[in-house]
Amino acid sequence: MKRIEYRDVCDKTKWPQGEWDDEPDKIQWLDEATGLPCLIVRGPVGALCGYVAVPTGHPLHGKGYNECLRDCNERWCGHSLESTVDVHGGLTFSGACTSHAKEDWEILRKKVIFRSSEAQIYPEGDIARMLKERWPYDYEAWITKIREGGVCHVVEAGEPDDVWWFGFDCAHCDDFAPGANWSLGEAHYRNVAYVTEECQKLALQLQRTTEC
Repeated sequence: MKRIEYRDVCDKTKWPQGEWDDEPDKIQWLDEATGLPCLIVRGPVGALCGYVAVPTGHPLHGKGYNECLRDCNERWCGHSLESTVDVHGGLTFSGACTSHAKEDWEILRKKVIFRSSEAQIYPEGDIARMLKERWPYDYEAWITKIREGGVCHVVEAGEPDDVWWFGFDCAHCDDFAPGANWSLGEAHYRNVAYVTEECQKLALQLQRTTEC
């Protein structure tokens, strides 16, 4: 898997100036120490999110980040990855690559059209944003949008693409999100260098998990 950077994906014109102006909005690379795929993706409020994937056959493949890994049937048992992994803000995501299937695009397109009246009530909501961008109406544009901003990666011929991602975000109470209009106390922006280090740390922890 080669390193790829995507730039000028997010509209930053209404954000304050900062180091995010010169950063990519998405990066994919292969972690040298573990050989695991990694992603950094900028979220809708400007904060970066980090992801590391495990391959098919890994004991964590298909597991939820907050799922008990020992089937002890206790709600707060402490046996989930969320409880044991040390990464910024804790794990907040687990899942396969974002689907590129045309049937999924068709479902979304119909959903946006059906709920288009919401845009008048919530002009800053998700439906209003989708209608403004108009990407759900063009399948090829939708695929490009996923490739540039989704939890998915580009693989070389022969490389597996059925990986399972675990992720974290940098939009917590002590994080600064340049695209948000809120801030709780003293907040710090977590840049690409910081999130890269957190991804490397997460990759090592996932690699060392040999059994659930």
